[in-house]
Amino acid sequence: MGKTNPVIAPSQTSCVILCGGKGSRAYPLTLEKQKAMITVWGKPILQYIIDYWSAFASHFIFVVKYKKEELIQYVSSLSINASFAEPEELRGIASGLLCAKNLVRDQFVVVLGDCLCRGSFDLPSPFEVGVGVYETPYPEDIQRSYSVEISEGRIFRVVEKPKTLPNNLCGMGYYFLDRSVFDYITITPPSSLRNEVEITDVLQEMIDSGKILRPFTFTGDYLNLTYPADYNRALEILHHT
Repeated sequence: MGKTNPVIAPSQTSCVILCGGKGSRAYPLTLEKQKAMITVWGKPILQYIIDYWSAFASHFIFVVKYKKEELIQYVSSLSINASFAEPEELRGIASGLLCAKNLVRDQFVVVLGDCLCRGSFDLPSPFEVGVGVYETPYPEDIQRSYSVEISEGRIFRVVEKPKTLPNNLCGMGYYFLDRSVFDYITITPPSSLRNEVEITDVLQEMIDSGKILRPFTFTGDYLNLTYPADYNRALEILHHT
């Protein structure tokens, strides 16, 4: 999905790929398979994700649940350092991440298994905690994801699926974290939105407690493949990768 020049040391970093959800909004594409296993230009989406994030991490942890058999079989055929984790039930990003707690290294990247990109990040050295952010001319990008507000180089507010947009900054399904996030997951209450612990609420809990959360600007093409109509955009983004 394009080349990047990360300053993160892959040998010290894990990559958690969340690929357990049912992807019901993408029906009929996901009726028979996990969304990450949808084929684009002859390869599953998951392969493009692994190829891109291999520049950042040398250990991959796949959080699985729905239609997991095909995905596990595919990953097991690859020459990568891979582990698998499975939550008891599907309860969102934060819950999925929590089940990987005993597998991750001290620093890690969390990647949603339906998020595709071609481009690069402006990352710090050494590793810092933060999220991927990009400018978008399309309000619906932010409304289906989360908004990000920044002051003096740090994030001070994130809102899940906002109705009112504070700016044109869209939070991406890419999170650069350390092990402290697990403490915040356990103290963050479920949201009224979906009655699950939202990862954005966890991030806000971190911010409110004084932890610095950086915005890592992404330049290039990005897609959160949510609906069947997004498939054509995936074809465009991945055409030359």
